[in-house]
Amino acid sequence: MNTATRARIEHLGQTGLRIDLGDLTVLVDPYLSHSVQELDAPDLVRRVPIPYQPHELTTVDWVLITHEHMDHCDPHTLPALALASPQARFMGPLAVRRQLEQWGISGERIMPAPADKFDLGVGLSVQAIPAAHPRIRFDQDGQPQAVGYLFKHDGRSLYLAGDTSVCDELLESLESAGPIDTALLPVNEDNFFRRRRGIVGNMSIREAFGLAAEAGIRSVVPVHWDMFAVNSASPEEIKAVYKAEAWPFELIEAGGISL
Repeated sequence: MNTATRARIEHLGQTGLRIDLGDLTVLVDPYLSHSVQELDAPDLVRRVPIPYQPHELTTVDWVLITHEHMDHCDPHTLPALALASPQARFMGPLAVRRQLEQWGISGERIMPAPADKFDLGVGLSVQAIPAAHPRIRFDQDGQPQAVGYLFKHDGRSLYLAGDTSVCDELLESLESAGPIDTALLPVNEDNFFRRRRGIVGNMSIREAFGLAAEAGIRSVVPVHWDMFAVNSASPEEIKAVYKAEAWPFELIEAGGISL
């Protein structure tokens, strides 16, 4: 494939992503503030620099949200972003859509996370994959309460898991959707100490790698380990687990994502 047609992909911290393809700009879970510290937990200090101020983002076409937690569905980012990019449309599960409307974003700009393949423009499609956070749950309309997003463009695929644990249903979804070229998987593991603080963790590093191996994913980008110290993982630990076994995929850093 001609590299000129490749999307430019930028990791924004946590599970945040920016995708630029031609004139199309898509954001996923943009957490571009200190709202968690300011509104919820004073000790959860942001460690990742804020790459953009929301008011600077004037050319965004789509904003995809995986679930309603503040570090994914940010009250200090999304209303300001909606004003800066009046053409932008928003997508997410029911709780996200309700939150966006409460923040004053018109319902005409908001749509459900698509259960089937949906065209975002310029040949980029997206499909929502149910996420287990901490288990797969459904709203009154039978739609998942948390999702990941599977992007496809020109024969290549990119899966952003959002927040999820590993379960049989997720494995089945990924195997059905495959083959997947690259997956961004959250590795801030669930454990007793995080649960005691009210933190809903995700996969362990080993679980993420096991999921990728079983689902036939070709390359893995560990995410959701960088933002808050109490909910982090060590890059050295990630590399050590990868080196300890002959995992059947490539481990890449966020700066090496392609689509």
